[in-house]
Amino acid sequence: MRAVDDNRPRYAAVLRVLHSWKQLPESDVSRMLHDHYLVTDDFREMEDQGLLTMEFVGDEYIISFTLMGKVWLEQYESGKL
Repeated sequence: MRAVDDNRPRYAAVLRVLHSWKQLPESDVSRMLHDHYLVTDDFREMEDQGLLTMEFVGDEYIISFTLMGKVWLEQYESGKL
């Protein structure tokens, strides 16, 4: 049997935080969501899907919410995903 990792709950948690704050440093998002193990590659994967943007400022990434992220979160919370 093959294991399948469902990232949707983790994505939803990240997007909920960003929906409230609009943008945060990567370390703050990871700290706020301590129940989820988040690494930079998780955020990059979400960026590749258009759900958020990452911009390197100072010594870490600033993560921002996108319109696509908002739409994805609305669909997830309404049970369409």
